Amino acid sequence: MDEARLVKLEKISASGLFTDRPCLVYSLCGVGVADATNVFTVYDGHNTTGRDIMRLVSIAYSSDFRLFASPLFFAKGLYVEFTTNGAEFFAQFMELGR
Repeated sequence: MDEARLVKLEKISASGLFTDRPCLVYSLCGVGVADATNVFTVYDGHNTTGRDIMRLVSIAYSSDFRLFASPLFFAKGLYVEFTTNGAEFFAQFMELGR
């Protein structure tokens, strides 16, 4: 099957789980509209007890966009926590396995 058709682009507006399955992550984007620093924490897992992979930080009314030349492998799922402020978070990923 064509890989491009399996890649998803999803959005959340609060801390949440994108997938509970292993996945390849192609890009991430945290959008902040608060008049302050916006911090998003990305975990390999189902919640904040998963492995802390990275933090995306955006200043007031901006975004932090990451496009990976090679997709990142998340073994246990993709969870994002709105650590400080934040309005929306986008993830482009492909679930693996069943």
